[in-house]
Amino acid sequence: MQRGRSRLRERIQQRLRGDAPPADSDAGSQAADHGLPFDYRVRVLVEIQEDPDELALAESQLTARGWPVREPKPGEYAPGEVTPSYVPRIVEVRLIGARDGVAQHALHQVMDLSYDRELALHVRDAALIQHRPDPHITWKLHPKRVPTPRERLKEWLGIESGGTEEDPQPERVIRIPEDAPEADALAAAASHSPAWPPFDPLKHEVRPARINDPSPVAMAHGFVAATPVAIAYLAIRSVRAPSDEPWWVSVGTACLFALGGLLTGHLVAGVLFVYRQSTALRTILPWALPVVVPTVFAAVPQVGQSVYAGYLSAFELSGEVSTGAWPDGLMAGLWVSLAFLFGLLAGVGASGWVYRTTARSGTTFGTAVLIGMYAGALAGWMLASAVTDRAADSGDRALAAAQEYRTPGAYYGLKADFTCVRPKEKDAPVYGGTLPAGRPLLTFGPKGDRVSLWDPKTKRALSMRLEDASFVPAKSEHGKAVCPRTK
Repeated sequence: MQRGRSRLRERIQQRLRGDAPPADSDAGSQAADHGLPFDYRVRVLVEIQEDPDELALAESQLTARGWPVREPKPGEYAPGEVTPSYVPRIVEVRLIGARDGVAQHALHQVMDLSYDRELALHVRDAALIQHRPDPHITWKLHPKRVPTPRERLKEWLGIESGGTEEDPQPERVIRIPEDAPEADALAAAASHSPAWPPFDPLKHEVRPARINDPSPVAMAHGFVAATPVAIAYLAIRSVRAPSDEPWWVSVGTACLFALGGLLTGHLVAGVLFVYRQSTALRTILPWALPVVVPTVFAAVPQVGQSVYAGYLSAFELSGEVSTGAWPDGLMAGLWVSLAFLFGLLAGVGASGWVYRTTARSGTTFGTAVLIGMYAGALAGWMLASAVTDRAADSGDRALAAAQEYRTPGAYYGLKADFTCVRPKEKDAPVYGGTLPAGRPLLTFGPKGDRVSLWDPKTKRALSMRLEDASFVPAKSEHGKAVCPRTK
């Protein structure tokens, strides 16, 4: 510690005297390597004022951004083109994003940094660093003996067999040029040191390795994920109260739910695998949850409006009725949100199992999870639509009851009543048709200064101002709503 402080004090004194030693290009490159992810590297030629302080300041600012700085190699610049009293430097700008326009973007990144920090730096050139693609292909070692039917089945399913202790199967892959014959692969397998798994040409052979091939195991995991989603969809659309179904239907439904629960547990294990594999997720989730939870309580009741809209669509009153209170809207929206979340987690869980059991070299973890998220979002949208469709079915049943002048039951705080309308004037304005006399109309309550009504006889929705009529609650006779007789 004392040695490090003395060296730092010596460097500061050298800077103050103006005779600081030139920066080591290799040290600058190592200091700039922060381990941050990047997609492309751009080599930018800059020139910095030949002053120790300006040079040290510019290099420190560039390396602080994660961009290595070094002296140019012969041929990377023309000495006659450098501005007098300036020295050239090569900056490697590392960027994330699209390939098109990346060189211009890197150039402007350095220019913006120079402008913001007022550096004595000029940007002269920028070019994308490109390399020839890897021309090699992968070969894998296999036993030469004829595989048994069980081993063939395992190979078809994508399950690698490790062999036995007496005759282990070599787990080894090699890379050779893509146009090379099989003899080169055999020679490469036999030419390595004994530290590698032993290769016997009499017992082993080489074949091109399966990389990213569709695997039956991957399809099986996709089927496992689709099964609980399908069960959830059928449950949302079809399951009714047990008293409305025969006993054998109830038993079959219970067995189906048990199967869905087991497969859901399997998917939860896949989600946990994704969580453990993703460093970013483990970092973000602990502080993101406290931020998301309060937002959920505000957003979920708004999602519940889709349930109310589906229910009121049967009466053609969507958007014209005051919906239930906040707790009722929260419960209505919770079903839609949970349905979508279940589908999304099913896709993510399936992607975790697919990556865990069938991943090959070249398959990235992020790609597998991204595909699972897209598939899960589609499944979640399907389940959420099933919830709103079931709300529409409930609206149809309420409509059938209202046509017989029977009061429908409450629906998540949305309560309908029959009322008799007595206009205060003969020509009271009514939107949607003529106001009937002598028979009750269905209403879900006022909204602002207006009230929406539904006529069971004409099956039409009406609307009028509250101040234009008086409203008398209908009375029930033989289970049906009727208007009280006027004196």
